Amino acid sequence: MRVLCALLGTVAAWLQPVQPPRRHVLRRHLLEKPADVASTPPATGVSTLVLLRHGESVWNVKDDERFTGWCDVPLTVKGEREAEAAGRTLRDSNLRVDVCFTSLLSRATVSADLATEHCAAEGMEVRRSWRLNERHYGALQGRNKAQAAVEDGAALVDEWRRSWDVSPPPMTPDHPHWSGIYDDPRYADASPNELPRGESLAACARRLEPFWTSDVAPAVRSGLTVLVVGHANSLRALLRIVFRRQVTEAQIRALKVPTGVPLIYHLDERPCEADESDFCALGLGAEPDWELVPRPPPPGCVPRGRFLYPLDECPVAYDDASAPHFYLG
Repeated sequence: MRVLCALLGTVAAWLQPVQPPRRHVLRRHLLEKPADVASTPPATGVSTLVLLRHGESVWNVKDDERFTGWCDVPLTVKGEREAEAAGRTLRDSNLRVDVCFTSLLSRATVSADLATEHCAAEGMEVRRSWRLNERHYGALQGRNKAQAAVEDGAALVDEWRRSWDVSPPPMTPDHPHWSGIYDDPRYADASPNELPRGESLAACARRLEPFWTSDVAPAVRSGLTVLVVGHANSLRALLRIVFRRQVTEAQIRALKVPTGVPLIYHLDERPCEADESDFCALGLGAEPDWELVPRPPPPGCVPRGRFLYPLDECPVAYDDASAPHFYLG
């Protein structure tokens, strides 16, 4: 009888439906929903802001690197692994993400899902907004970058790519990728006048700042651990907004944000004095009476590299008591 019962139990187990592995953790996703800035909770001391460029996409591949912008292209296998590794880096740095912000583009949303599988706090909230989309490259979108440099001139292409206030040629309705963007239902809630046809980095910053002010900044100032998964240029623009008194347009021009490497900032908040308001606003719209300042690296930490602190140190995860332990190889 015992043998029969065991056999029946085994058969029953075989008959149970097989559950597919969960590759992307589904969490509560909120599309853009502006917060009441007036009700922003007061600062609670040290905050943590993590900026993460999505993993490598199929248009980031070195042999055929293209202007991607708002074209929605997938990650490569390498890009998926980069996103997973970023999540493990945050986990190993004892960071648990309370709120994750992403663009609407799949290379960012998939990277966010893969990363936060390893580092999400319980009940982590995810908010997505088109305002975090990559800089819109206008008519350049889909073009091979090296070929564009040959056809249009390397100096002009470099201005389009690296400058603060030079816009590329605008996208027109006869562009092959027009319908893939402007007929996309994900942008139905945005007015036609809000959606760009091509952007300078400054225009990208102006488009992004309202979402920083209404959603991201209140979360950071409340003491939550905040992860923003974005794109090379939208993150460059965001760095200019967040650290508006500490960085220059020239530094932003030189900044290169690597794919899949978390940029971790431990921040203090301090008030902006009245005579500093022009530094705080940069003409981008909002004029907060506060600013976020990166905490200095711990004793013995010597900044090196091209990316951070806030812009001349390699991507690094550290806390107050330890030297950096993660660098871009």
